[in-house]
Amino acid sequence: MTDLANRDYSRSRAVLMGTWDYRDFDNVPAVERSFNRMWELLQDPVCGSWPRDSIKLLCNRPTLGTTHVELIETFLQATDIALFYYVGHGIYDHRERLCLAVGDTRTDPNFTAATGLSFEAVRDAFRASRAAVKIAVLDCCYAGLATEEYGRLSATRLPPVSGAYVLMSSSAFEASWYEREEVVNAQTYFTKALVQTVHDGIPGGPAGLTFDHIFGVVADQLVEDGRPEPGRRIEDHAADWVFARNNAPDAPPEPGADPDTAFHEAYRLETKEGIERLPVIAAMYRAAAEAGHAPSMNRLGQIAEGRVQARMQGVEPGPVDRAALLEATQWYSKASDAGDQVGPLHLGQLYEEQYKDAHQAVYWYDLAARRGNGAAQERLTGLRQRIRLGIDTSREPEDVRSEEEPEPTRRAPVAAPTLSGLAAEALRQRWLADWDGSAPLATAHCLDVLIDTCGGPHGEWATLDDTERERVLADFLAVLPPKANLARAARDYYEARGPGSLRNHAAGLFRAAE
Repeated sequence: MTDLANRDYSRSRAVLMGTWDYRDFDNVPAVERSFNRMWELLQDPVCGSWPRDSIKLLCNRPTLGTTHVELIETFLQATDIALFYYVGHGIYDHRERLCLAVGDTRTDPNFTAATGLSFEAVRDAFRASRAAVKIAVLDCCYAGLATEEYGRLSATRLPPVSGAYVLMSSSAFEASWYEREEVVNAQTYFTKALVQTVHDGIPGGPAGLTFDHIFGVVADQLVEDGRPEPGRRIEDHAADWVFARNNAPDAPPEPGADPDTAFHEAYRLETKEGIERLPVIAAMYRAAAEAGHAPSMNRLGQIAEGRVQARMQGVEPGPVDRAALLEATQWYSKASDAGDQVGPLHLGQLYEEQYKDAHQAVYWYDLAARRGNGAAQERLTGLRQRIRLGIDTSREPEDVRSEEEPEPTRRAPVAAPTLSGLAAEALRQRWLADWDGSAPLATAHCLDVLIDTCGGPHGEWATLDDTERERVLADFLAVLPPKANLARAARDYYEARGPGSLRNHAAGLFRAAE
């Protein structure tokens, strides 16, 4: 159904939940703004104007209280659409299950499930509902855990026409981001992109937009801006349910059209069409850029660098010649001069990776970070650490073996088990019990914490090649760092090996293994 103006929502229910004031977490005013924007969106004609009595608001609850009961009661009234939206802090409990935080939710894993709304409770409410379509939109850290294991929203007996759709701002064990308060009307990045996409529409899209249409644009935009990549899970026909009217014009924009409209149409062509359309795409970006549109300037810089062509062809970008590099620098500089936060990020990358000028890279990363770009802040932190430690800022790891050292040709014979070896394995199994016996989960957690301790993904860790990283991680795992004090164990390990000496340590591990 695309006639949203005449849609009847009397048999549908939406539950909007948001928490922005906490006891154990940082307060996040951006969450309140995103919550209000989502509420306003449902009442906007673009979505068919949900009536107020079809929307249940769970605003900034100080404690869990009767939230679970109210969810079930609300969704029992739905026979058409059941929609749940949450924005706020997400946390996982001692069994790696997603919990949605309220005001007094505790970070202590022993109390997390008792003080937060588990997604299992939301799933229970959906299962109780006879709604034909069930939608969950989660804007929180670790949102991807909602679809782990038994992550299904449908009832045991499906109605004749049924479907479920889960839209998540981040993957399991990945944080979601929000704008800093220095940004005017700061919001969470995911909800901001979702609401803005619905308001703007999708040029060239159908008259009615499904969550699948919206997800594609939102995901591309967030990844392009260096934000966490969102996820989705679809069951049955839920992807076909029309959520909003397409506000964008169906036809491509005419010359002299609104720059923002021209940009969105060019970006749609970039993501959907072949390389042969690139000249047309570049011309559309150029027209918008000449009208002062900063995102179009950034796209022209990406085209000059060869990144757009490479992505359209599904290959890695090749070397950049000097003329192309200068053109990209000029476009990014124009975007930065216009106050854009992405332009200086790209300039920082050029100065770090192409011009090999670490101090200029720091300047541009710092400018982008001060304008609220989280990806630039990560790169800035890592680069400053490498400069402080005197590590080669080119981040091009060298082979730790000299040319005289031969490659190993055979493995040593496997020795028979010893008492000490059996004892070590028993200790390892006891250590794994903290992660429910899951070695992959323990390894993933330890790796994340170790990377952060070593300066983040762009710090000293970035100077290691894959083999060196594997050696260092295996060495760290061998000390059996306790889950309860994982961050301290990683810091002690790093300090003991010596900041700035990870590659030498990896080389020593290789020699010891031989």
